[in-house]
Formats: sequence, C-alpha cells, structure tokens
Amino acid sequence: MLINPLSTLITANKSANANNISNARCVLAVNGSDGKRVVFLTDANDVAIGSFTLPKYAMVKVTKKSSEKLYAAENLAGSGLEADILVTFTKIGFTD
Repeated sequence: MLINPLSTLITANKSANANNISNARCVLAVNGSDGKRVVFLTDANDVAIGSFTLPKYAMVKVTKKSSEKLYAAENLAGSGLEADILVTFTKIGFTD
C-alpha cells in the first residue's frame, strides 16, 4: 500500500478530542493496541454520524468531508483510558 502523508500523525482519543485531522478528506487510521478499538466519525458540531471497529494492529484509509472529525475509543460507549487507546490518524493524499 502506498500512502502520501500530508501531516504528522495525531491522536484523538475520546469525543472531547475529536479532530478534523488538518481538514483531511482522506485519513490513515492505525490501531497500535493489542485490542480492537472503535473509530467514530462526527460532523462539525460533534454529532456522531458513523463508527466502525478497527481490529488490533490494523490500519485503514478513511474518506470524509474536510469539516468532519474523527476520534477513537476502547468501546462503543466512546470511553476508555486515553493512554490505552493507541489509535493514530494521519492526513494522506488519495491513493490506489
């Protein structure tokens, strides 16, 4: 998989830290933990509009509107210990 990183990676753990990832339209989400994590997509007003489970040690490309935000949590309730979530997000260019 080829990627074109357009920013440094960030963490956005739990809803209070939801981030638009430098207004990205394409984001690489990486789960560095040994357990599955839930990634949430919100609108610009922090209202959840989607979510998916990211398996342990997995990475996925996410497309979104530039104003939409992402954050990760340990579970569907959106909670967990921030130090244990270990999901990072990087703005990337569109790739294959």
